[in-house]
Amino acid sequence: MANKQGQSVASGAFQMFGSRRRDQVSELLGDIFGRTDIEALASDWRGVVYFTLAEDESIDAETVLGFDASSGSSGELATIDDVLAAVRTGEVAEAVDVASFDAWRTATGTRSLDMGACVPPALYEFLGGDPAERSVESEDLVTFVATAAAIMGRLEKLGVEPGDEIPDEVFDEDYWK
Repeated sequence: MANKQGQSVASGAFQMFGSRRRDQVSELLGDIFGRTDIEALASDWRGVVYFTLAEDESIDAETVLGFDASSGSSGELATIDDVLAAVRTGEVAEAVDVASFDAWRTATGTRSLDMGACVPPALYEFLGGDPAERSVESEDLVTFVATAAAIMGRLEKLGVEPGDEIPDEVFDEDYWK
């Protein structure tokens, strides 16, 4: 995994991180999850981040996990070898719903996603958004994930439960100073 530039599959539908992006996303995920053993590997056009955990007794270090910042869900997906094989063959594109990605590209006139970009839902799923309704413009992956984590953290600190009305304080920067 010493790739400095990264590798893009299917016009950016899946992106293996280069060393700089890997370090940046690993640090962000470490902050979010309160861990020091996360190594980010890749992301997909939807903003799902793929990573491993080096020091978890319940999960093999070769297991790739996914984190969807829009929904807040995470879980085990495959092994590193499976992911690398899927990247080599291009099959990873099907796993990340390349048909929907291609439809989005056609609808927006976008040729490809830049490395480190994603297309988040128009509204975060954890705020009631529909994952099928995508933003019309791409966004920086780190910004997307960091913003989602900040909003989730605010909701948690305010004690907001699923189904509750979202209080204005969540988006009030002065409240959080």
